[in-house]
Amino acid sequence: MNKPTKIYNNLNFHRSLARPCPYIPGKKEHLLFTDLTKFVSKKTLEKLVSEGFRRSENIFYKPSCKHCKACMSSRVVVNNFLFSKNFKRILRKNHDLKFKIVKPKTNYNHYKLFKNYLKLRHSKGDMTDMTYLDFRTMLEISPVDTKILHLYKNNKFYGAMLYDIYENSYSANYSFYNPKFKNRSLGTFLILKLIEEAKIKKKKYLYLGYYIKECKKMSYKIKFKPIEILKNKNWETF
Repeated sequence: MNKPTKIYNNLNFHRSLARPCPYIPGKKEHLLFTDLTKFVSKKTLEKLVSEGFRRSENIFYKPSCKHCKACMSSRVVVNNFLFSKNFKRILRKNHDLKFKIVKPKTNYNHYKLFKNYLKLRHSKGDMTDMTYLDFRTMLEISPVDTKILHLYKNNKFYGAMLYDIYENSYSANYSFYNPKFKNRSLGTFLILKLIEEAKIKKKKYLYLGYYIKECKKMSYKIKFKPIEILKNKNWETF
């Protein structure tokens, strides 16, 4: 990390040192980030999200790679979203699941499912070594209004979506679910439920994170059409 390189609304931004890219083999990742431990207005935070920043605990960051623009922010325009035949099929398939939205609070059963999810779906990722304390910090430390959507059936925990709430938008932060139920498409189902909730709450956008065409685990977002992608500082519809 070096000295601050940019000031925005009295926020200090830093550039990270290069590290191996977690998405595209053979490339290096550089991040632009700021620490939001101190109070920052919701309007400023939502502005950062609209400019491509993501949140991890108290850190807002975005890729800042000179020779690669593969990571592009994506968002659903809630009122324009179309539930395709496949999406409707996924909703019907999971009609037996109940959901509730609560303030993030960790328990060991959720952590066990999270670790199992990582083991079966992201075994080579950076998060596989996360301890219970790391997991708790990821869920519970946030400078914004953050909620978690839990999925249940007969009081059995099936999965969750952690998301941030802004005046005009939701930002999906992280999801995990029981990978044994592959035929349920729980990852997609969680996003669809969050889109429904955003519509009820009259939010304009749902931010889904980075769309990376070259990375299978990040390219799925393009199927939530119509979707907007941030390219050259402009949001374009796909």
